[in-house]
Amino acid sequence: MNSFLLALALTLGTAGAAMAQAPPCHGAAPVAGEEIRGPVLHVVDGRSLCVAQGTDPSRWTLVTLADAPAAASWGGLMSVAFGKDATCTVQGAGRTAICRVDGRALGPMLREADTAKAGVAWRRPADGEAAPGPERSSMRVASF
Repeated sequence: MNSFLLALALTLGTAGAAMAQAPPCHGAAPVAGEEIRGPVLHVVDGRSLCVAQGTDPSRWTLVTLADAPAAASWGGLMSVAFGKDATCTVQGAGRTAICRVDGRALGPMLREADTAKAGVAWRRPADGEAAPGPERSSMRVASF
């Protein structure tokens, strides 16, 4: 009996996890040339997002950014688009679109976000430059 309950719990847990990963946007696929406007209420990955055209997820439209860099990250897209009003122009068949926030295309904004993130990385010593060590430090350990 206990193994049955464990198997049931694992099955339901796995199904719930799979459902949790599905994007909540259930709107109809847009047609080429259509313009979609609304807040970005869900970011699927570094290239895909949901634009809400109402409070019901059946009116949220999934679009894939045509101009997103190949290595765009989920966090990068979250930082430039989530919660902001977007205007997306569908480019062709499927859900590919150019989306703008505050008049700026998201693709270039993602490139800027990745560049800024790379600039925050720890500085490594240049070739020929010695790494700071105890002998170059301004702090000295007192000896008694």
